[in-house]
Amino acid sequence: MPGIGSSLMSGLGASSLAAGSSVAGIAAMANPIGLAVGGLSFAGSLFGAGSDRKAAQNQVYQIRQQQIGLQDATKRLGEVVGMRTEMAKDIYGTGESSAMSQTGQSLYGLTRQGQGAQSRMGFANSEQLNTSMGRGQANIVESFGIQRQGLQDVLGQKLMDIAEFKGTEESRIDSERQKLRYEMEDAQRRSSAGGFFQSLLG
Repeated sequence: MPGIGSSLMSGLGASSLAAGSSVAGIAAMANPIGLAVGGLSFAGSLFGAGSDRKAAQNQVYQIRQQQIGLQDATKRLGEVVGMRTEMAKDIYGTGESSAMSQTGQSLYGLTRQGQGAQSRMGFANSEQLNTSMGRGQANIVESFGIQRQGLQDVLGQKLMDIAEFKGTEESRIDSERQKLRYEMEDAQRRSSAGGFFQSLLG
């Protein structure tokens, strides 16, 4: 009786499927810890990603504060360089004025001495006196030139030192600014919604 056999086999297959489903359901109910662990794992991922996003947002704020600090440092550097340059020029100007004053006094004193000597020696020896006066004036002027050149050399060295200091500090600030720019890009990515979901996906 083929009809009875087919019916029997179909019945057995359906019974087996139902039994398998029941067994799977019973197994799942019998292992509630596995389900709980899976739920906790997902919740932990959500919590961890949210915590990372909050940390990234805090880092963005801190980096912005550091960038503001670099802007202030650049401004202060300009002020320091300006003050040092002005001070160096003031020192040079004061030194030059002092040298000029001393030179003027020396020339005036030499002229007075020459006039006194001429009144005592008379016109007979005036040529010799004038030659001596000329050499004395030339020596005074040469001495002033040496002093002035020395002051210019000192000023030039000071200005070179200031320029070197400025270049070194600007390079350091630029390097720090570049580093903060890369850190900011990374922190902004991690603090955004896209970065949040990307961290969930691992």
